[in-house]
Amino acid sequence: MATESPASHLTAEMLVTLEMFKDSPWEEPVPVSPFWDSIDYSIARNFLGSFTHAERAQLPIDEDSTADQQSKLILLLRLLQKKLDEEEAATSPPSSLYTSNYHQWYRLWQGIYVLQDELNLPEAEQTVRMLVDKTPYKSNPVPSHMLAEHLVKVGKYEEAERTKRPIRAWMDARPHLGPSSPQALNARRLIAQALWGQGPSRRSEAEALIAEIHWIVEEMGEGQFAVYQAEERRLNQVMMATLQ
Repeated sequence: MATESPASHLTAEMLVTLEMFKDSPWEEPVPVSPFWDSIDYSIARNFLGSFTHAERAQLPIDEDSTADQQSKLILLLRLLQKKLDEEEAATSPPSSLYTSNYHQWYRLWQGIYVLQDELNLPEAEQTVRMLVDKTPYKSNPVPSHMLAEHLVKVGKYEEAERTKRPIRAWMDARPHLGPSSPQALNARRLIAQALWGQGPSRRSEAEALIAEIHWIVEEMGEGQFAVYQAEERRLNQVMMATLQ
């Protein structure tokens, strides 16, 4: 009997929707304490989401710790890797965590990748490429989006552009997203950075795309994503500062 594909009951759009609502108010809040106050919210969210309430209470984290940032991040990374090892060991062969609970497998590996990337560890690229390769639905753009972000960060601009352009087209064509969605705007900003990074020969393309991004943001005041306009303007400013 063939093994069912992990997450086979999810469509690509459902997976993207899950990503869109990661910051929803019903999520477990990040603790306010000396340990967590210096940790980026998205990193803390990814980490805490991998554990149950009971497991969080047992984590060997000193909430009053004022250790340096790198030490904190290394601790979180080791705890996630330990959690992954334990869950893999608890899965009965011939199944694996990937086939039996893809969502948890992905959540753990995504959290591991985020920490590896934040720590600038060389294995971060291998991890995010694995997430792309092992995505059950190849039309799910989320892992490829993470890869494109990483490629821009490490200066692999041509591959970043190739990776991101199909994602932008996919988002533009989706009724619940479209060009003015924060996701599609983020894709455009990444492509603009990738074009800019390729040097003078691509600067005119980058400048044209930057102008398009600014226009979309200024026109979104009356659309379905109007609530995000101020934040998108801020992100445009961050992009422009990055390109200086």
